[in-house]
Amino acid sequence: MKDKMMLLVYEWKHISRQPAVWILFFFFFVIGGYAIYSGNVLTRKKLAAIEEAKKEFAKDYHTALKAFADTGSVDKKQQADNAGNPYVIDYRYPRIAYDRPYPLTGLAAGIKDITPVTEKVNYYIDYAVIDREMINPSILFEGRLDLVYVNLYLIPLLIIVLVYNTISSEKEKGISNLLIVQGGSLKRILFGKLLTRLIMVFWASLILNALGMVLSPSGFPSAKDAFLWFFLLFSYCVLWISIGFVIISLDRNSVFSLFSCMGSWIFLLLLLPLIINKTAQWQHPSDLKLLDLEEKDRHISDEVWAMKPKMVVGSFYRNFPGYAPAYRPADTLDNQNDAFFAGYYDIKQNRMKRVIDSLWDGDKKANQTAYRLIRYNPVQSTEHLFTLLARTSRSDYSDYKQDVSDFQRRWQTYFYDRVFSIKNGKRTLSKFSPEELKKLPVFTIKHHEVRTAEFIYGMLFLWLVSIVCWAGGLLMIRKFKQ
Repeated sequence: MKDKMMLLVYEWKHISRQPAVWILFFFFFVIGGYAIYSGNVLTRKKLAAIEEAKKEFAKDYHTALKAFADTGSVDKKQQADNAGNPYVIDYRYPRIAYDRPYPLTGLAAGIKDITPVTEKVNYYIDYAVIDREMINPSILFEGRLDLVYVNLYLIPLLIIVLVYNTISSEKEKGISNLLIVQGGSLKRILFGKLLTRLIMVFWASLILNALGMVLSPSGFPSAKDAFLWFFLLFSYCVLWISIGFVIISLDRNSVFSLFSCMGSWIFLLLLLPLIINKTAQWQHPSDLKLLDLEEKDRHISDEVWAMKPKMVVGSFYRNFPGYAPAYRPADTLDNQNDAFFAGYYDIKQNRMKRVIDSLWDGDKKANQTAYRLIRYNPVQSTEHLFTLLARTSRSDYSDYKQDVSDFQRRWQTYFYDRVFSIKNGKRTLSKFSPEELKKLPVFTIKHHEVRTAEFIYGMLFLWLVSIVCWAGGLLMIRKFKQ
């Protein structure tokens, strides 16, 4: 044990005396610091957008409340009488949903740098409205620099530079023979060197990632998520140490080891993701066509509006059987009643949804194929696990959109309960009172827990690759000539 500690101390002193190593770590922290800053800027922008939306929401509330008491003229009195009308409330005081960034969002932006952070929720869904934040096209092209980018790209480079000549350079200089005489076998010395470099890189990345968590504008993650983040970070470091180990175990010169390590880096981080992406696109080519959604929306609106009232009203009561007792014969006479409007929006939004789903069908299947394939690339699998912990993956955004959809149906039910209210055996439109405005449904953001099975599967694959590389290195290291 004492010999091992002496070897680690020797390695630390040997590495720390090399100016190039300090320069590497300096740039690692500089780029990592900028990545933290970039991620925090994104998070602050999203938080600011949410606060602005909440201010507008509060302003809408006061506007809706003021309308009840504004009776200064005949027109104002009529507006005051209709101030509690569900249709007026839905228009004047719409619900709002927001995608509040999780504490780890700034560290792994995922797709959250291009997805909307807030959206209005009405009793019907307007698919023709595409609400997107203003974004710089160059960001979409180049990608946002966040801490996961630093982890995935720079940690391997740091390990490669520290590991590629671990044995070959000392053999070339004749130092290895002296070390063997003093400390034992070359294998033992090699393991000590690799362990020292693993500790150095992991602690540097640990400090950087911990700093990113502490400085997050959206708070600190749960202890479980923080632990899983650091364990994933450690596993990724072990992966690249293992890859470096199997390459230097070939017992070739430093140039060969360096180019082999860089070849592995290029393949896993650049070529393999490109192959996976092209394979997914080849299997499911995108059939997206340029389409004016507003024009399509108008076309569908005209079609539905021209339908017979009996068909539109019948469709509504079939899709919402809970309001069947509110049916009355006058509903089918013309298109100027609540049942027709409800059926009109229901048919329209369903048709628009089918149009949009058909447009994105190819891309969705391509994404699903790519998602299945990235599991076999340890780098992309690691990136996916990071985004899962940060709640910035595609699945997390889908969960958020599902929460918004569930809330929209909740508000729709709340709305229709007023429009199709039954009192004394007759249907009547029940208006909201000023006091009831405070009791309207409010959207609550939910950050879904990480799917344990998916995370464990990704981690097992990462460690399996590391073990295979380590075993391969152990087999080849037997051929070392000492």
